[in-house]
Amino acid sequence: MSRLTPDELVARSEICDTLHAYSRGVDRCDIDLLADLFTLDATFDYGHGNVTAGRESLRALFRQATGKYTATSHHVSTVSFLRLDDGTASTISYVYAFHENSDQDLHLHVWGCYEDELVDEGDRWRIAARRVRVAGTKATASDALPERFERYPRQRG
Repeated sequence: MSRLTPDELVARSEICDTLHAYSRGVDRCDIDLLADLFTLDATFDYGHGNVTAGRESLRALFRQATGKYTATSHHVSTVSFLRLDDGTASTISYVYAFHENSDQDLHLHVWGCYEDELVDEGDRWRIAARRVRVAGTKATASDALPERFERYPRQRG
């Protein structure tokens, strides 16, 4: 294995910042941040032909998807770089996501991976294509949040 150059190390760090910012954007319902993480013509593939294309369509998807939960907590880890060259990259990262829906008294746990194609657009690395692949899910009845804890803020509409 060859040693990484300083530019490659910086690119890897910036790409990881983009992947982690997605979790922060979802968990805080920050639709502007989420939309900015994707290229104008990005695709988001949940599988089974469920593909959303274009930043503005993604904005609507994120607004709808994040708005139905009382709380979420996304954890992205184990980022593997399959390719990094000439301002483009391919990664696989593993995800665990917790979703609380108080209206349905439900906790949903999801785990799997993101398969991403990214491009360096100068001001930041952006996701050009994301495939979400799920390894498993589990739904449980929700428990009340103990009073000693304070939730982090989520934006609304």
